[in-house]
Amino acid sequence: MEASSTIEPYTIGLAGVDTELDNVIRSVLLGTLGTLVIAVLLIRLQQLAKGHMRHLLAIHANKRQQTYFSRNDSTWWPWIKRHIIYAPLLRKRHNREIRLSSTISVGTVPTRFQAALLSLYVLSNLAYCITLDYNMANKYAILAELRGRSGVLAVANIVPLIILAGRNNPLIAMLQVSFDTYNLLHRWMGRTVVIESVIHTAAWMASQVASDQWDSVWAKMSAPYMLWGGVGVTAGVIMGILSPSAVRHAFYETFLTIHILLAIATAVGIYLHCSIGNLPPLPYVKVAVAFWIADRLFRFFRILQNSFSRRGWTDAEIVVLPGDACQVTVRLAGRIHIKPGTHAYLRFAQLNIWESHPFSIAWSEEYAIPPVSASDTAEKTEAIKEVDLRKPLTGTSVSFVIYAQAGLTRRLLNFAKAHKCGGLCIPTLFEGPYAGHHSLDSYGHTVLFAGSSGITFQIPYIRRLISGCEDGTVATRRIILIWVIREIEHLQWVDPWMTTLLRMTGQSGIFHPKIFVTKPKRGLENAGTSDSLQIFCGRPNIAQVLNEEVKQQVGAMCVTVCGPGGLADDVRSAVRNVQDLGSVDFIEESFSW
Repeated sequence: MEASSTIEPYTIGLAGVDTELDNVIRSVLLGTLGTLVIAVLLIRLQQLAKGHMRHLLAIHANKRQQTYFSRNDSTWWPWIKRHIIYAPLLRKRHNREIRLSSTISVGTVPTRFQAALLSLYVLSNLAYCITLDYNMANKYAILAELRGRSGVLAVANIVPLIILAGRNNPLIAMLQVSFDTYNLLHRWMGRTVVIESVIHTAAWMASQVASDQWDSVWAKMSAPYMLWGGVGVTAGVIMGILSPSAVRHAFYETFLTIHILLAIATAVGIYLHCSIGNLPPLPYVKVAVAFWIADRLFRFFRILQNSFSRRGWTDAEIVVLPGDACQVTVRLAGRIHIKPGTHAYLRFAQLNIWESHPFSIAWSEEYAIPPVSASDTAEKTEAIKEVDLRKPLTGTSVSFVIYAQAGLTRRLLNFAKAHKCGGLCIPTLFEGPYAGHHSLDSYGHTVLFAGSSGITFQIPYIRRLISGCEDGTVATRRIILIWVIREIEHLQWVDPWMTTLLRMTGQSGIFHPKIFVTKPKRGLENAGTSDSLQIFCGRPNIAQVLNEEVKQQVGAMCVTVCGPGGLADDVRSAVRNVQDLGSVDFIEESFSW
């Protein structure tokens, strides 16, 4: 009997594939991920219940009466936060990028908790792949089992891979885990899928070559079933090659477009491969595609709802600010609720309508929508005309401060400077708001750190807490803002909003802004330092600032940070060091590409 006759049956189809064990392992994989989601959800529900109870009890409590909440009610939870949840993988670096040069970044370092999750995920997939029946006499039967196992795992992993990539991922609000963390998980899941797809292809190829030499490989690839499988794997491999941080950061806008096109090619290839071959994983491909389409539809309807009215597109008013920044104010088509900590994606028609970027929402307020002119309503019914005339309509005005770096933000600033003649208005699409799932209402003491344009993340929280303190709806009694800027002129970015916040504070004195100017062009003697706004030269000693605040802590404390990676890492380190001194929680707002 020729060797090829004992090999050929295992080169295609389900011969040698242990479908029963594959189904069990697939169920274990997805069940483990589901169990993790449920575990995190239960922890979040316990934290939300605790925060809600603290909120109710502390709303009308003074500083002394909130003392109970300033203390840790256990020793193990502060230890877990300090050494696992908040801790970087090594010592201090987490969000500060590792750079080989000024233009080449190789990414950031995960926290220990993130690293543990990723390690368990990758190692479990490896274990599932190599759990084979090695007692079979024909080694090509073992290769067939490996081919089936790796293919099933690759397709099963695509489902969570697509869910984690979506902007409308329901797990973000449910688990209160940032989109940035899901992005990290998405990248490593994607790499795992690519590796399993390559193993799947290599196992088939090794058997096929052994059965009928290399020429037969190309002959078999001409069949639609194999051809589409090859398309899916090839597109996936290219995505994997382009996924390292150094490549993504070098040309991100182009990378994102190529990534989406390759993802579509991968999905189509895998779907047709499984459909033509009538393979068991086909339903999981359909589920993944359904999630992807649903996310795109949700995004489309968000844009449609907020960006279009009978008057046409929404316009964005762009004002150039000192220090390579501009203020963008978008008047939305209707009213929406903007919570603190939210961001939105903007698309500018006159720059590139297909390109969107996320920006933190700095300020929002209602505005009166002007009545529609008679010519515009000529074809409308009398009932609609009467409603328009009798009841004034209002919409939501949303403002951003966009600091120009590279890509879209730099083009936007250059465009605004080139057309600088009062306020520049251009058609804009607004997608959002997203995030905003963290509430600071139950904390008696908040310390907010911002670097550069990161101030836009903190301002809505300050506004909410000051107004809530005045209304008796929050527990907050002390708000400290530490804003680090390069030049004193950067204060103009938020000058009207800061003035409003200081005026809202009034006699309560709960808001204490401190501005640190790292590279002033002149002395700060006449910078406007007052009892309500303190301005310092140089960088803040973050550990010292936080230790001083803990000494006069009012109730539970929350420390938040939004800014450059180095600042965020310094704040994280300082928060870890005070975990034994009181109840101190930490929130970091970041968006890694």
